[in-house]
Amino acid sequence: MKKIISYVLLTTILILQLGGCGTADSQEGPADAGGLLDASAVSKLDGRDNSLDAYSSVVNIPLQTEDPPNAITGGGERCFLGASRAYQFKKHLFENADECWDELSFVSAQEAGSERFDRENQVWDVGPVAGTDHYVSFDYEALPGGTDYRYFLTERNEAHEVLREFPLEFLTGGELSGTEVIMSFSDFAVDQSGAVHLVRQTGEGPRYLLVSPAGELLAEYTPDSNHSMTLIPLYDGRVAFSSAETGRHEDTALLYMDPETGRPVELASLESFAYCLNLLDEDTLLYADQEGVYRSGLSGRKPELLYRWANHGILTSHVPAIQADGEGRISLLYEGSGTYNYLSLEPTTEEVELCEITLAVSDASSYQRLVAEFTKRYPTCHIELKDDYDRTALLTELTAGKGPVLVDTILTGFEEQEKLWEPLDAVMEELGIAEELQPAALEMGRIDGTLYGIVTDFHLRTLVTGDPDLADWDYDSFLQCITDRPELEAIFDQYDGDFGAYFLVGFLSHGMDDCYFLDGEEGNMRFDSDRFRKALELAEKYCVREEGVSPGSSLLEGKVLCNALYVSKPEQLALYRLCYGEDANYIGYPTKDGAAHFLENGSLLAVRSTATKQEKEAAAAFLGLCLSYEGQILAAKDINFALSVRRDVLEEQIAGMDENTSAFAAGFDQITLGKDLNVALDRETLLDMLEKARPARYFPLDFRNILFEELDQYFSGGITEDKLIDNLESCLGLYLGERN
Repeated sequence: MKKIISYVLLTTILILQLGGCGTADSQEGPADAGGLLDASAVSKLDGRDNSLDAYSSVVNIPLQTEDPPNAITGGGERCFLGASRAYQFKKHLFENADECWDELSFVSAQEAGSERFDRENQVWDVGPVAGTDHYVSFDYEALPGGTDYRYFLTERNEAHEVLREFPLEFLTGGELSGTEVIMSFSDFAVDQSGAVHLVRQTGEGPRYLLVSPAGELLAEYTPDSNHSMTLIPLYDGRVAFSSAETGRHEDTALLYMDPETGRPVELASLESFAYCLNLLDEDTLLYADQEGVYRSGLSGRKPELLYRWANHGILTSHVPAIQADGEGRISLLYEGSGTYNYLSLEPTTEEVELCEITLAVSDASSYQRLVAEFTKRYPTCHIELKDDYDRTALLTELTAGKGPVLVDTILTGFEEQEKLWEPLDAVMEELGIAEELQPAALEMGRIDGTLYGIVTDFHLRTLVTGDPDLADWDYDSFLQCITDRPELEAIFDQYDGDFGAYFLVGFLSHGMDDCYFLDGEEGNMRFDSDRFRKALELAEKYCVREEGVSPGSSLLEGKVLCNALYVSKPEQLALYRLCYGEDANYIGYPTKDGAAHFLENGSLLAVRSTATKQEKEAAAAFLGLCLSYEGQILAAKDINFALSVRRDVLEEQIAGMDENTSAFAAGFDQITLGKDLNVALDRETLLDMLEKARPARYFPLDFRNILFEELDQYFSGGITEDKLIDNLESCLGLYLGERN
């Protein structure tokens, strides 16, 4: 039950703290700090689709069949459109033939349901009756003697009652079995005159058959052997067909078989890519592609985009069917996230007020699913996803109190821009979900104890050492371990080249307040010291190499002290276990207080503090979706999603590993877990490290850039050690003075 209501709770309480999206004043400037806003504002939004396009949706419903356990994959399946509903047919197959059954599910604006057909009354395949919500099934029965079969279509109404049969006697007397005959037909439909349209696959290619209601073969048509054919019910009750070169989606023709001449007549054609096409009326072509739904002239010229997917929260990889009803309404089936959806569109007649905000990110693909889901749930709260910001221009906008409302702070820096962000502690306190999140992951969004950022996923960063007796190390003991091992070839795994700066910044510093050569609290630098010079000496000796160091065998051979590991997927722990053994010593990075594992986030979302009440309402609802169980499951479908911030979703990520799971990490060979699968052990290892982990901290970006620039000059031979120290003392001293 918790998973079902979690999104509602998240959204409601987030809105309680940051406002309710609706008709609030949208002028620029800070939000009204007095009083709480309507907690249910988002849920009370107008449920209509937005008016960004010429058409708006009146129905957008998933079309699904059951998924029984132990079913065999590969059963027949088909989706098609009726006049006011959509159908999905599926054969559910099992090893025990007596358990097999067929399902025909449907959805419409008013209802949804399904009909079950047992094995005795099974349905082999299903197709549409143009202009109605009836359907026809392809059936056969054995003739007396059992050596031949009678083939026919059966028309049923919306209540699944049998209305009439369409004999197909011309099929009788063939050499194929009944099931082979039926399987040879890739498409079939009945038009409003009662004529039957069939597409049969033969050795010479597809063959189009037009059959009278009495079973008389009226016409046959065989296109070029390399062409595919699909039947298309038209707005006027006729059935047309598309013809295109197999494997291509360009140069598609829409044709109609003239029953009098027995020859196809071209109705329209389209030279550009399209998922599917149809007629909107006798003079207008209707089609859908990866951008949206279009109408154009019959030649495909001067297309007009009627409905853009992105404006309405739709991510689709395929549109198998589209049709019009003759009065301007459009219905279609689209595939999204592995599910077919029924979409009904009507011309937009009334402008709907929009709440529009911008989400600035470094990688738009990571957020596309979440933004699409948000737009589907709240069509009048529209999020524009942008990933083309220049950092300087973005900071200028934000400093002026303008720009995007939601910001992926990898674009701007996080801690050093504290004044730009809205505090979120009260939001999280009211949510009451802290126990559902990884504590250290939540801490990543804090600055001096105040929560300003939301993390959706993260990865674990640690060091593994080949010395089982090492239980802990701080900076001094870590460097002493290097000094005491003259046999070392390198301190850690690395590529060929100069990794001296990386060693000093990545291993000996974790932000301003935890650094071997800085005293961040006092603002004192330790560059002109024996400890910094010693660290430089070790970096130059062990971290500048002509040959790379493998992250695997080099540690086991004693050539390196430790290897740096990243865990972005649970299965990577299995990979490391197989490489280093079940007793691998994941010691962690040295810090001033001892060894530590670190959590790093790919993106940290913050809300602009100067956003309006209305904008914060939309931002709050989106953050609620990001942290909800449903939102995390959706985001985890992206290949770049790492470890979930939610405990329950992380457990599902871990439990999802099986023998067929592939594991890969940079520098290691890809493996399939197979017999080496040990979910319990890898879970224990991962959760133990997460329990001890702390948020990764970094130098401010400007400080970090100066440090790397000077160190790179030194390790490349451009400046001396004394010059390096002078430059660092001079350039960074001013920065530290201003900070304190």
